[in-house]
Amino acid sequence: EIAIVMPLVLLLSAGVFEFSNIFNTRLLLAAGVEDAARYMARCSSDWDTCSALATNLAVNGAVTNGSARVTGWTTGQVSITKAKSIQAIDSTGTELYLSSTGTVIVVKVSTAYPYPTLGLWSYLGFGALTLNVFHQERVLGW
Repeated sequence: EIAIVMPLVLLLSAGVFEFSNIFNTRLLLAAGVEDAARYMARCSSDWDTCSALATNLAVNGAVTNGSARVTGWTTGQVSITKAKSIQAIDSTGTELYLSSTGTVIVVKVSTAYPYPTLGLWSYLGFGALTLNVFHQERVLGW
């Protein structure tokens, strides 16, 4: 009986471990992107300086030095953009952002991380997996 059940139990266990690793990687990416967006929303220096520091914060967990949150994740995979004129109140009159003006500045930090296919994911023949994460914050500084 164990000879019949054991392969299924091993396959199920491998699937749980693989999914857990993918999920953990995605959570680490999300934490980094959120940290960088919050930093950019409150940074009071110029755009280039803040952008470089926020990118390093996303990947390494510190504005200077640090070690990568996720193995293989680099600062080149992080993108930081800003939208200068997002309406604070939409066409139906719904207040989207509290603002003394009609528009607000929003910063968006995003990343696309190619998940290394070494486990069950690649064994089952699935294609390349890219984890895409983004976060937006209203700018309070600048």
